[in-house]
Amino acid sequence: MAGNWIVTIVAVLLVGLFGLYVYAWSIPTLQLFTPAILRGPADGKRIALTFDDGPCAGYTEPILDILRERGVKATFFVCGRNVERSPELLRRIHADGHTIGNHGYSHPFPFFHRRKFFAREVDRTQEAIEKVTGKRATFFRPPFGARWLGLRPVLEARGLRLVNWSDTGYDWKLDRDGVVRETLKSLGPGSIVLLHDGGRAYAPERVDRSATVQALPAILDGAAKAGLAFVSLDDLLI
Repeated sequence: MAGNWIVTIVAVLLVGLFGLYVYAWSIPTLQLFTPAILRGPADGKRIALTFDDGPCAGYTEPILDILRERGVKATFFVCGRNVERSPELLRRIHADGHTIGNHGYSHPFPFFHRRKFFAREVDRTQEAIEKVTGKRATFFRPPFGARWLGLRPVLEARGLRLVNWSDTGYDWKLDRDGVVRETLKSLGPGSIVLLHDGGRAYAPERVDRSATVQALPAILDGAAKAGLAFVSLDDLLI
């Protein structure tokens, strides 16, 4: 009987340790397994505004309108499948002088996938971007900011730099005022800000990014008031 209890306790401990191991891979700021760039240099008071999951009809275009009106350059981490759905939006992102990053093709959870899967996700998105713009991305952001075994060698082989973020407006769950508050709360020189202009590649129509669009002017105003200047990742991470 005692032996059965020991086996049970060991099994529970192993399951718990494995759960912690998987959870650790999901922490965007963790540098243990696959290091990520979280912020830029603190000199110059420059910060980077980044948008994930697009391009998406209804949200990407008004965001681009606001950025153009304010003369702000940003970085858009795009999903390959959404690029194929809306190539004209990626064309405008490129024409407006923003940086384009790779966010994977279908926005999958990374856990338990093999290297070939990551290579396919990255390469299909690179091809979709190049088909529209004539250039391939040099930055990659994993969906959810999470990583897994096999991703790092794929990125290294393609010369892609992994960039997550230091600040976010939590625009997937907050209203306009909350997004503004959270984005500006800890903003400082070198910050890389996460917002969203689209939805996951398998169901973009289910996501409402109106709070992001509504919050953006106040975010730009708040950063300017603090003496901070938004630049693209190309400029921030030279």
